[in-house]
Amino acid sequence: MTEIGADATRDCERCHLPMMPIAESAGTVTLECANRHHSTVPLPRDGAARERVRSWIARRGAQLHAQHERWEAEEDP
Repeated sequence: MTEIGADATRDCERCHLPMMPIAESAGTVTLECANRHHSTVPLPRDGAARERVRSWIARRGAQLHAQHERWEAEEDP
């Protein structure tokens, strides 16, 4: 399977867990599953599908940012 599904995910070929978009670069999308397996597929041509991919990436970035802020707050005495 080389295509991203309608929800901007696909199943991992190794472990069959859902893979979510984590990065976009030069017309490709990098996906990652919970087991940290990676796959790269072409960015969807459909505008709505591209926005779903970008939404996944933005949400992941926001989650990582919030986590780093919590870690920094825990380090401050």
